[in-house]
Amino acid sequence: MAEVEMEHADAPLGALEEDDPIVSSYDIYIKPQLAGDLQMYVLQFPNRDSRQPYNKMQGSEPLKLRIKPNAGMVELDVPMEVYSNYDRKKGLAWGGAMKKSAESKGNGSHGLPGGFGIGAAPPGVRGKGRGAIVDQEAIQSQILADYQNAVKNERVLVKQTLGGQTMAKDDTTPQYMIGTFSGNQLHLTPVDNIVQMRPQFHHIDAQSEQDRAGRARDPAAGARATPDARAIHMTVKSNVDGEEDTIDTMAARITAAQAEAWKKHRYVDEEHLESWDGYQNLFVGSEKDGMIQEEELKNKPMLRSSLNNAEYLDEISAPMDAAKLSRSQKVKKVKKGKGKEKATDNPEDGAESDEDAISDPALSDTEDEDEAIVPKA
Repeated sequence: MAEVEMEHADAPLGALEEDDPIVSSYDIYIKPQLAGDLQMYVLQFPNRDSRQPYNKMQGSEPLKLRIKPNAGMVELDVPMEVYSNYDRKKGLAWGGAMKKSAESKGNGSHGLPGGFGIGAAPPGVRGKGRGAIVDQEAIQSQILADYQNAVKNERVLVKQTLGGQTMAKDDTTPQYMIGTFSGNQLHLTPVDNIVQMRPQFHHIDAQSEQDRAGRARDPAAGARATPDARAIHMTVKSNVDGEEDTIDTMAARITAAQAEAWKKHRYVDEEHLESWDGYQNLFVGSEKDGMIQEEELKNKPMLRSSLNNAEYLDEISAPMDAAKLSRSQKVKKVKKGKGKEKATDNPEDGAESDEDAISDPALSDTEDEDEAIVPKA
């Protein structure tokens, strides 16, 4: 730790009383990356009030957590309140669609993690003739009559899926950290991935899947030509001159996401003792028994930067584009030349003539781009 003392020898006594004084200071400790296969994920819920977290106390403790590490996808199943403010008929329809879809796809996914259903086998659904519709309504009425048992057997939609994708990483991606306080100490743990979890409409996808299969098997609908599968190509054009267009094939991304299997994880509630044990492990010097060892903290090496001030500024600054910098310098020179010409229009000012201004190489707009002075990074 380094302490900086500010000297105010010439300052009056009243000036030393700051409006926003420092009230506390902390010793900062940085914990290394989690060892082994452990990773630190930060799950953000932008559509959820922070006063209503997904936990056991709020009656919304998450049920299942699954991750596709290579595709960077995360899904979380949370329970729903199915007895109040809930449309039971729609819940039954969507729950049945999800159940049939899971049986036909082998618990496959929907949306982007499931490849949007590309290449999936169509589920075996009966045609929706008049008799089938009557039978379906009778079955729904029978199930709703014993609603509690239907909820127990998940015949209705009893859970909501939240999903998101990890932030892309490159050379300019900052390193986020989780901070935990202990007295006058701040312990920082590096974060591996950040995911914004939003509601996924898998039940709508499953219902649409069933409807398409029903229309395909319904003789009254007539035979329809099956459209050929086509790869989707996304092209992103850059606004910067001289840079090549970037092409990303969405089909490859979908195929990769569909092929990767989910890795299922057990979700532990934040108030569980196991969660508190994990919290204690976020402190430097608590690796042995979960308690901070003050003697070990004293032996930790001081953090020293390997960069000087100029190198540090270069690291945190955006990379300079030599071509863009050269063009911007030429534009500035042209504007400067035009302003000089306007300033010398009045002969009474005794300034240099237009001819002198044009002949000045510093004001010429015909200078080669290669001769532009580019500061070193």
